[in-house]
Amino acid sequence: MKARITLLFFFFLLSSFTFSQETGIGIGIYPTGSETGLGFRSSKNSRLIADVRIGKAAFFSNQAQSSFMTEVSAVYKVVRLEKVRFHLGLGFRTEWNFGGKENKYGGVMPIGVEAFPFPFQNAGLIFEVAPYYMEDFHNVYNGGLRTLAGFIFYFPFKEKKQINTEMK
Repeated sequence: MKARITLLFFFFLLSSFTFSQETGIGIGIYPTGSETGLGFRSSKNSRLIADVRIGKAAFFSNQAQSSFMTEVSAVYKVVRLEKVRFHLGLGFRTEWNFGGKENKYGGVMPIGVEAFPFPFQNAGLIFEVAPYYMEDFHNVYNGGLRTLAGFIFYFPFKEKKQINTEMK
């Protein structure tokens, strides 16, 4: 029950960040690291953003027992330069096991950098490490570092022009 309430809180957090920003959402593809997956970020230029991810551990192995991971985090961009963004965050992480093991829930703290070395500034690279701690309902716990490297693309946001309807 506690995990569901926390997930609902973070989804509310994501929706509030998404609708109040000047830039479009970002989609990340993370082909390397401890998990392979996809991510969604609420904005490129805001200091405080929401980050949602889904990944699969041991994606390229033959293990049938590998699990899916989901994360929802609030991320604060500490440094925002023209081509580099350094961020810290705090979030909720779940591990969904389908091979008879218990699902695990816990916290995560993403620490990373986004770099925009390309001429088109909405596409970039992301590198991140995140310490995490998780446990199931039987108090079986694990922790470690989640790493990733990948690509991120922020959709351009077209501002709506206000039409001046004053009549003189």
